[in-house]
Amino acid sequence: MGYSIGIDLGTTNSVACVWRRGNVETIAVDGRATMPSALSVRPDGALLVGQAAKKRAELEPEQSIVSAKRFIGDGKTEWQIGNKVYTPMDAAAIVLGQLKIAAEKHLGETVTEAVITVPAYFNNNQKRDTKLAGEAAGFKVLQLLPEPTAAAISYGLDRGKDQTILVYDLGGGTFDVSVLSVKGNRFQAIAVDGDFNLGGDDFDLVLVEHLISILKKRSQFDLESFLDTLLGRNKNKQLGTPHEILVAKQRLKEAAEKAKIELSQSNRTQITIPEILGVALDEEITIDTYNRLIAPLVDRTITKTRAVLKAAKLTPDDIDRVILVGGSTRNKLVRSRIAETIKEPFISDRVDEVVAQGAAIVAGSLSSPEEDLTPIEFSNVTPFSLGLRASKGKDLDIFKVLIPKNTAIPATLTQEFTTFRVNQKSVDISIFQGEATNCKDNTFVGGFRLEGIPPAPVGQPKIAVQFQMDSSDLLLVTATCSNLRSQQTLDVNLVSREDELPEAAPQADIIFLVDTSGSMSSELEGVKRSCLDFAERVISLGVDCQLGLVDFDLSFGIGYQWEIFGPMEPKKFPTAIAGLKIGRLGGAGCYVGANDTIPTINAFVKAFPRGDRLKIGILISDEVGNDANAIAQIMNILKGGQVCLYVVGVANSCHEKLATATGGQFWDIHQSRGSVNFGSLLDSIAVEITNLALTN
Repeated sequence: MGYSIGIDLGTTNSVACVWRRGNVETIAVDGRATMPSALSVRPDGALLVGQAAKKRAELEPEQSIVSAKRFIGDGKTEWQIGNKVYTPMDAAAIVLGQLKIAAEKHLGETVTEAVITVPAYFNNNQKRDTKLAGEAAGFKVLQLLPEPTAAAISYGLDRGKDQTILVYDLGGGTFDVSVLSVKGNRFQAIAVDGDFNLGGDDFDLVLVEHLISILKKRSQFDLESFLDTLLGRNKNKQLGTPHEILVAKQRLKEAAEKAKIELSQSNRTQITIPEILGVALDEEITIDTYNRLIAPLVDRTITKTRAVLKAAKLTPDDIDRVILVGGSTRNKLVRSRIAETIKEPFISDRVDEVVAQGAAIVAGSLSSPEEDLTPIEFSNVTPFSLGLRASKGKDLDIFKVLIPKNTAIPATLTQEFTTFRVNQKSVDISIFQGEATNCKDNTFVGGFRLEGIPPAPVGQPKIAVQFQMDSSDLLLVTATCSNLRSQQTLDVNLVSREDELPEAAPQADIIFLVDTSGSMSSELEGVKRSCLDFAERVISLGVDCQLGLVDFDLSFGIGYQWEIFGPMEPKKFPTAIAGLKIGRLGGAGCYVGANDTIPTINAFVKAFPRGDRLKIGILISDEVGNDANAIAQIMNILKGGQVCLYVVGVANSCHEKLATATGGQFWDIHQSRGSVNFGSLLDSIAVEITNLALTN
């Protein structure tokens, strides 16, 4: 068995280590312990990776990629270099491939397995793309290991001391904070928090802004617009050529990064740039000025640190040791704020390597030559709540949590749901990750459609949805219907964007059945306005609908008369509504017998086109008869035509029975004489016609 390695795939720098002969060895790349996570493409197509790429990025930024980790998993970022498009996952795979080459040179053998670390606060999409990048680089990824857990393992291995530790990990692009329990060589994460868009890159950016503000005071150049251009805020005006702007931005960032490093060791530094778009810069930056600039960013990390203590139900006194990890923890303000908030931290001599060292130890425990195996145990927690989209009442976008944040993983949880519509044939399972109450404010993870549900009343089919989180915090979802012999499974590692979910627009035919007898004279204008408002709002929901209209009135001696408009395109509906006029004054009621009413209802049901589209009827009437036989026949006609009837009608009458029997709802017209309010009616029908999957 060959050696497996541990890799810290960082935003700014990456490190590879191996556990061999009872010790961790850092694998040098070009003579250095850390390798810049950068790549650059030369004009001849040659690919530079690491230190050479970082240097070239200063001169040819448009041909280079740096800090790609910040965008991994977002499903939209890409870079066009020459004739090739690179995604963040591609960039990660190239960096990992370079570390693989270095490891094979160091060990003198082929390396095929690796443990790769990720920020504890990475979501499922970010972890998925990291794993895929590892596989594209030629590795079998044994484990995705949270960076704080890796640091804790590196620090605590074989110390033989039970303790509770807090790992504060501030790297180039991400921030994590975790609380872990250590008992012997067993490491158990209790709670995690963080921000995957907060790190040393942001410290550099605030210093860049400060430098540009200094330049602005000393020059007639339009540096206000220049600043907006560099920061991506100026969409309409470009200063300089694209190449000049990119070079200027890169030179300022490199100067800021160098100053940041120097200020971690001294109280002042000098920033000198002889020329940048025609302006010279020579400025002393003191530690007090720098700390004032970055204080809001450090405060954000302290807020997260306090939050993770609260989630773990611990106080600062319960923490035995604080471990600082990541190059940005060399900052003096960071160290003093941590000391104030919890206690004096433990500072490793090699903060850039400790995460990769922990990953190497785990790799050695999972797959290494027998003599180098080290017995350790570790468990982690999921950093986000996981759940699916559900609907309840008026809210069509509820985030239903199945696995709460900080649940120990691996974990499996199953919950039962049901249908919300009569004869519903399918449900859409849409999975999200986050802490917001509505899905739109969380991260979409993946989705699929469970089809073929046999016809059944509302609530009868039992749909079991199972979430399985593996040890790398990656998700597998299975949905099974009690009425089906098959099941649908989603490996969310294969889905990256919500627009990949094969959802069809909800489809429905909606036909109004409006009583135009004289007794409706006080309601009719309000009915017409409400019908138009209703149509506009339903269409705005994105429903693929057709609207129809049947008006009816009892004529002298010859039963009911009706006229059918539609179904039609929604834009034609206002013309049909405008034609509604009050008919005969008075009336003998709407359901007075088979000879009068049954033909109207038959015509109404037949007006719906054939097919699988939802059939929704809206009856508006203020009079009703009590012919029990006719009522029974009407009910059978509606149910046979699979028409769901919503009624604005007379309370305690057959109107209520018809609505209930067909799966619709009822509103009392006499509670609002003169103006029918369709607000709650719309909410109910919106649930009916939007194809949301589940409700609890």
